Amino acid sequence: MNEENQHAAVAPAAPAAETPPSAVESTEVAVEQTQPPTPSAEEGKGVQPKKRAPRKPKPQVDSVEDLLKLAYKSNARLLEFSKESLKKLPITDESITAQGALIASLSPTDPTLATSFRLLQYVARQGVDLKRAEDGDLARVLRRLVDLSIVAMSNNPVFRVWTDQLLDPRREPQLSPQHVRDEAGKVDAEKLGLAADQFKAADSDRLVKNAVASYGLLRAVQRDWNLDRYIDESNDSSWKHEVPEAASLERAVGTIGSSCDLDVLGLVAANYIARIARLDRQIAQLERAVDAAANRESRLNEELQAARASEQAATARAEAFTADIVRLQKELAAERDNRVVDKSHMADDYETLRTRIIRRLSGEIDLLTDGLHALRNGAPSVAEEFLDRSLLALAREVEQLKDAAGGLA
Repeated sequence: MNEENQHAAVAPAAPAAETPPSAVESTEVAVEQTQPPTPSAEEGKGVQPKKRAPRKPKPQVDSVEDLLKLAYKSNARLLEFSKESLKKLPITDESITAQGALIASLSPTDPTLATSFRLLQYVARQGVDLKRAEDGDLARVLRRLVDLSIVAMSNNPVFRVWTDQLLDPRREPQLSPQHVRDEAGKVDAEKLGLAADQFKAADSDRLVKNAVASYGLLRAVQRDWNLDRYIDESNDSSWKHEVPEAASLERAVGTIGSSCDLDVLGLVAANYIARIARLDRQIAQLERAVDAAANRESRLNEELQAARASEQAATARAEAFTADIVRLQKELAAERDNRVVDKSHMADDYETLRTRIIRRLSGEIDLLTDGLHALRNGAPSVAEEFLDRSLLALAREVEQLKDAAGGLA
């Protein structure tokens, strides 16, 4: 069980059921009950002290019904009953109806809900997590007391229409402590079915305190509230209304210093100190997160600047490539146009050259034919002349072709 759960288990003992006796009276009673009497001066002189009145015998409690009767009859601020005795109380399904009938008959005798508060406070002081506890004897009896406290609260006009919410903290609409306080403040003798002199202003004030305190204790033992929320809700709906207006330093420390509820003050102070420590840790964690976020932001800004520079360089390169592409496309188009012209000229030159070669070869064929005819007819000198003339013409044509090719053979 963690620290928060341990606090929540014992925290509900803080509020008072009814207007409690003063701190001085409580202390005097405790001292009187726990310390042996101090001999007086008269005793030292042999004078017999006055006999104390015999204490009333404690009522016998053998069942949950007996414990309920004891709680309703008791005027004590706290219900005292040992855990060992509590474990021995029988719990049967058959007793539920009888216990509910007993609550119904005793509830009218407790218009201020003092008993409901006393029972819930007793359950909380046992320090048992009723949701996690195994279904042992103690847990079963404590759960039964909680259920019977809810029945008693439901019989009071403050909670009469909120029974479902008392049983189930998640039930809508939600019941807030402030609403409980407001509803309790509206309850009067008429709503309780009492005469006006049976429910006075002091009783109304006790009802408000007990209703709010009982509701807070119920939510705590149901584990719907943790200790933080219990203290906050108790302060908002009850404690802050008890703070004196414009309390000076002296009056504040006087009030605190005269309080005998040091355990309560210690629990509340420890809770707030623990919360402050948690908030300090959260603040430190958030500051570290802010520093980490700032560092990450700085790193991301640097990366962003580098990415922007890289993007600009890439954009410049892309623009240069685009310009090169445009230039090359223009040059290619010009080359294409030039090639079309060159092709046209080359076609013309080719036709001219072909025509000239054909004419030259045709003329030389005629000379060679005449030379061959002269050679066959026995006129070699004539054939030789024809050959010379043909060779000379062919040689001149070859020279012209070489000159046209730029001197290449």
